[in-house]
Amino acid sequence: MANKVLQSSILSKSVLVLETLGQADGSMRYTDLVNATGLSKSTGHRILSILGNEGLIHYDEHTRSYRLGMKIMEWAARVWRDFDLREVALEEMQMLNNETGENVNLAIRDNLEIIYMNRVESFKPVRAVATLGSRASIHCTGLGKALSAYLPTETQYKIAQSMVYERMTENTLPNAQAFLDKLVEVRKKGYAMDDCEFRDEIRCIAAPIFNFQGVPVGGISVTSLVYRVPRETLMDWVPLLLKAADSVSRKIGYVGEPLQ
Repeated sequence: MANKVLQSSILSKSVLVLETLGQADGSMRYTDLVNATGLSKSTGHRILSILGNEGLIHYDEHTRSYRLGMKIMEWAARVWRDFDLREVALEEMQMLNNETGENVNLAIRDNLEIIYMNRVESFKPVRAVATLGSRASIHCTGLGKALSAYLPTETQYKIAQSMVYERMTENTLPNAQAFLDKLVEVRKKGYAMDDCEFRDEIRCIAAPIFNFQGVPVGGISVTSLVYRVPRETLMDWVPLLLKAADSVSRKIGYVGEPLQ
C-alpha cells in the first residue's frame, strides 16, 4: 500500500512539473521551476531526473534551463492525428439537446463558409435541420460569427472584405462594416446569434470551441423555430450553451478563461 501511495505522489508531482513547463513562456531555470511548483529542491531534482531520463523534458546546458521534451510533442501529434471533434463534442451536444429539446449543431469554418459536421436532432415533430456536410455563409449564421469573432483582427478584416453579402432575409448583415461590428459584439458577449438572418423562421445561438492554443476550431449551436421558441427562452439557454462549448474546449486542451 505504501508503495502505491509513493508512486501516486511521484506521478502527481511529475504531472505538476510538466504542466508548469507547458504553461511557461519559454524554458525555465531550476530555481524558478521549483518556486512555481512549490516542490522542495531535493524532490525537484528527483522528478526532473526521472522526466529527463524518459525524454519528457529537455535540459539545455547553455542556458541551464528546462523545457518540455520531444516525446511530449510526439504524443501530442498522435492525439491530434486521431482527433475527431464530432466524437469529442457528442456528449455535450446530447446534453444540450436534452435540456432544450431543440436541434444542436456542430460546425467548423472553411474560409468564408461553415460546414455542418454533426447534429443531434430535436425530438419535436417539426425541426430546423441542417444537412450534414452542407455549407452556409459565415455572415448570416450564428456559428459563422462565433467562429470568426475570436480570430486575429487582420484575419477578420480579410474575411469581411472577401465575403459576398447575399441578402438571405431582411435581417441579414448587409456589408463588411456591419459584419465586423457584429464580431466585436459577439466577442463581448461570448456567443453569437442568428436572429432570423439565414431563414425567416429560424433563430440560433452559437459558441466557439477552442483548442489548446486558444484557436477556435469548431462551434456548437442551438437552433429553434421562431413560432415555437420565444427569443427570451433562447436567451435563457445561453449559459447552457457556453457551459457545453467550454466543456468540449477543455477536453481538447483549452486552459483559458471560460466565456461569459
